[in-house]
Amino acid sequence: MMQSSLCFPGLGLGLQCSELSESSQGRRRDSGEFPFHLPPPCSSHLSSTSSWISAFAAAALKPLALCRTQTTAAFVPRMVIRVYIASSSGSTAIKKKQQDVLGFLEANKIGFEEKDIAANEENRKWMRENVPENNRPATGYPLPPQIFNESQYRGDYDAFFEARENNAVYAFLGLTAPPGSKEAEAQAKQQA
Repeated sequence: MMQSSLCFPGLGLGLQCSELSESSQGRRRDSGEFPFHLPPPCSSHLSSTSSWISAFAAAALKPLALCRTQTTAAFVPRMVIRVYIASSSGSTAIKKKQQDVLGFLEANKIGFEEKDIAANEENRKWMRENVPENNRPATGYPLPPQIFNESQYRGDYDAFFEARENNAVYAFLGLTAPPGSKEAEAQAKQQA
């Protein structure tokens, strides 16, 4: 995955956006962000780099609301939700469950990373080793989708489905619910 960082010192902010890429390692989807790659200026424009930066800054600031912004003084790391899937599953039930999880995350603009266990043996081994013993089936291996927050196991589809039905998906994922969401309102009522 390529990342481009662009700093605008005069504005006191930096932009960092991910370019969507597919590889055998996985596909990252930073939902709600604007993917772009900043090409280097061509040699004919090297003498006018400041005008090139000014032109790009004007174009880049239009989708600023879509990009993840950060101040140049500090960087706050984000939690990464990893969803282990099987792209070539023969089971329609597994495919539907995977689509359900991924669709929900995309619709709610929750950034996540897809890890394909069918295309990458390392992903398959890692998933199988990191699903806790008490969450594994009695026979065989755990089936996708399996959900992790970084390396912390969060659950399978059944746990995700239950959390969604109870308006507790953000808590299930180990994330803070956004203000104004049903889950945030429910948490506020419980704390009051």
